[in-house]
Amino acid sequence: METVKVIIENLPNSPWYKEWIPIIIAIIALITSFLSLYWTRQEYSKSSRPFVWASNYGVFDAEHKTILPIPFRIACRVKNSPARIIQMDVKIILNEVALSSHTEKDFVRFPDETSEWSFSFGNDEFDKIMNRPISELSILKRVISIIYTTMDGKKKYNYKLEQFFVPAENQWKDNSEKSD
Repeated sequence: METVKVIIENLPNSPWYKEWIPIIIAIIALITSFLSLYWTRQEYSKSSRPFVWASNYGVFDAEHKTILPIPFRIACRVKNSPARIIQMDVKIILNEVALSSHTEKDFVRFPDETSEWSFSFGNDEFDKIMNRPISELSILKRVISIIYTTMDGKKKYNYKLEQFFVPAENQWKDNSEKSD
């Protein structure tokens, strides 16, 4: 009987919540920390990836203070971090028929605020494409697609630009642009 009395006298008199509330708070803080770590890691991987895109090429004419278009050349840029270009396809299409198609594979480009890389069609090849009636020139379509990855090659990214030719401006205009 004496042992039962000792056990009963030594039972805690404080309510359960005084002991369990700090434990519950600690568990919630631990879960929040792990969720925050997960979300931070996701955002870091999204923001530290390379971004690659293509655009029209032109040169600045200092005398007339204008940009002169060069329709046979494409300018490409990389931002944020180096990119391994798996494949870059450039096509000129007329009525769903590819008049010209070029593919470049497996090269690396580094980001630089003051530089870009370019792709050019051969002058003879481009002149042959452009020696058409204006009605055909206005329905020409240029499709540029780039598949690239980070340097470690973990995830592939895609970029696709579709443009149509405007003979009056001697330049390509963007029709659609998709990127992931």
